[in-house]
Amino acid sequence: MVMLMRTLLFPVDNGMDNNLTGDGLAAEYDIWTGRVTWRCLDDSRIKKQKKLVVILNTITALLSPIVVTVFVILVRKFGLFKLDIDTRIFQYSPLAIGGVSFLAFELIMLTVRSLYPKLDYVPSQKRQHEYFLSMYNNTIRENSVLPQYKTPFVGTYGAFLVAFIATPFCYRFYLQPDSFGDYLMGLFSVSVLVTLIPHFLWDILLKQLIYIKLIRKTKGQANE
Repeated sequence: MVMLMRTLLFPVDNGMDNNLTGDGLAAEYDIWTGRVTWRCLDDSRIKKQKKLVVILNTITALLSPIVVTVFVILVRKFGLFKLDIDTRIFQYSPLAIGGVSFLAFELIMLTVRSLYPKLDYVPSQKRQHEYFLSMYNNTIRENSVLPQYKTPFVGTYGAFLVAFIATPFCYRFYLQPDSFGDYLMGLFSVSVLVTLIPHFLWDILLKQLIYIKLIRKTKGQANE
């Protein structure tokens, strides 16, 4: 858990986006020490790791809501707790699922990344600068997931803004279900939206600051 809250993972250069070379380079940043660790994957490892991540993420996404939902149902059916505690469990279940799902996802990614072989050398300052700049542009500044938005940061921050606005409406829908199906739909929707809050703070805001720091640092060293 300590390593989870101090390590920022940067994407693998798989060559599938703008200005990427496909050399399998990947960086991770220690927030406490400011140290950058470099790892590298070959093509076969990249394909295997992608499949592994998809499988683990699917299991995590399905397991968390199921476990919490079954727990809530049992609590309400058998009256295991007092009524006020029962009500609080119902009210805060989406928050618990969202928080646990975020931590589980980050832990899975950190575990998978630890399987990547470390480089026995440090990439050149020019290559480091190109890596951080390309990843920053593709994942945050331009967000290639929404290429129709050409204005910097609109795709990234706009998507999260919409999600944040939708959260209270979905949460109200969850608190007033008309059927068990509505309850499950509300639980799933709110849990997903809640997961985006720590994701936005950790993987967007904080990572953007670190990206800018590393881009400026490597640019200065590369020009020396």
